[in-house]
Amino acid sequence: MNGRILIVEDDRSFGTMLVKWFERNGYMATLCSGMTTARETLSKSEYELILSDLRLPDGDGIMLLSWLKEKGTDIPVIIMTGYGDVQTAVSAIKLGAFDYLEKPINPSLLNQKIKDVFETARTDKSSKTRKTNSQIPPDSSRSIVFGRSPLSVQMYAHINLVAPTQMAVMVIGESGTGKESVARMIHERSNRASGPFIAVDCGSLSLELAPSELFGHKKGSFTSAIENKTGFFAEACGGTLFLDEVGNLPYGVQMQMLRSLQEKKIRPVGTSSDIDVDVRIITATNEDLEKAIAEGRFREDLYHRLNEFIIQVPPLRACVSDVQRYANHFREEANKELDRHVVSISAEACMKLENYSWPGNLRELRNVIRRSVLFSVGDTITGESLPVLTEKKTGNDIKGDISLLREPDQEKEKIIEALERVKGNKTKAAMLLQIDRKTLYNKIHLYGIGL
Repeated sequence: MNGRILIVEDDRSFGTMLVKWFERNGYMATLCSGMTTARETLSKSEYELILSDLRLPDGDGIMLLSWLKEKGTDIPVIIMTGYGDVQTAVSAIKLGAFDYLEKPINPSLLNQKIKDVFETARTDKSSKTRKTNSQIPPDSSRSIVFGRSPLSVQMYAHINLVAPTQMAVMVIGESGTGKESVARMIHERSNRASGPFIAVDCGSLSLELAPSELFGHKKGSFTSAIENKTGFFAEACGGTLFLDEVGNLPYGVQMQMLRSLQEKKIRPVGTSSDIDVDVRIITATNEDLEKAIAEGRFREDLYHRLNEFIIQVPPLRACVSDVQRYANHFREEANKELDRHVVSISAEACMKLENYSWPGNLRELRNVIRRSVLFSVGDTITGESLPVLTEKKTGNDIKGDISLLREPDQEKEKIIEALERVKGNKTKAAMLLQIDRKTLYNKIHLYGIGL
């Protein structure tokens, strides 16, 4: 037998059909009709995969995922749903599902996903958490390393979920967390991967030059227009346009941007005709755009057009288990760059790195490791090799120790605590609570929290 599979499905005939299908394909499958029997079965026997319906007579697949999380069980779960919209899949994946399948089930797709689960388990035996291929980022020609903390894995799942779509994605995270790397991952996993990826720093665009930089211009259209210019939109045609720190986009240009996104056309400065453009937009910001909207600095209609799907990049301090992995990656980079041969990081140094809050996130960690490699006397980064890392704890720190997933019966108190900790910033509060912002808004309204 290839593996033991638990099927949780209340439709007896469909469940029996699945059991027979698995047995024909060399698996040993057990059928449960609901969440209660599934819990009892899981308490008595070990399984390598759970295939669960989203809707169950005594609960749902989401509740089963929460129960598994509370028990510390790391069995891969695939959710079956007849409501196969993106939001349902996101909710399941955020709670630990490794993938989802839409009903009616496609046998070839089911077979591939099952094989992916077991293949990943075989190739990553040292990991306590088994992951499907849809959650493990593929190799890239760029020098990059992937985290394995729960928040990092959740982020990769969201990336892989939205990448094949044409949805506009807004990447939210603190400075130095690697938002552009996330945007590149989305591009590389999309059907636009063979097209260009154009990154633009909106903070460098002045009100006067932004229309020309974004949409292009015709020679002679203004004093310094000495030749025709192709704008960023046209350069990115067929690919992805990444607008970094989009909150800095001049207000006077935002209406033009909205028109271009809605009509998929641009009009270069100095011309009277439109040009069709096929561009996917990914934006990034570390600013509270809702506050910018309230202050009249950012258009609300453009904001809603840009955030069809939000990906939150966690701060490094919320992914402590990834610090050593990232540090070793940066050590290897620094060795090549500085022609050094530092082969390890001591336990004492690792402890110091993991106990620091990293306000500058990955960018700061990279700089610290490069400096440490340069100053290391031997082949190991020791505590003495590291610069002085002063722990700074403030009310704005997101430690990742609050989660509605852990204590759902204390939701209101947890939400209030999170909002107080980040001084009412709903974007940061949602990240702290490990939920999306729309869910946070709904719960604030539900509980009548007036902050």
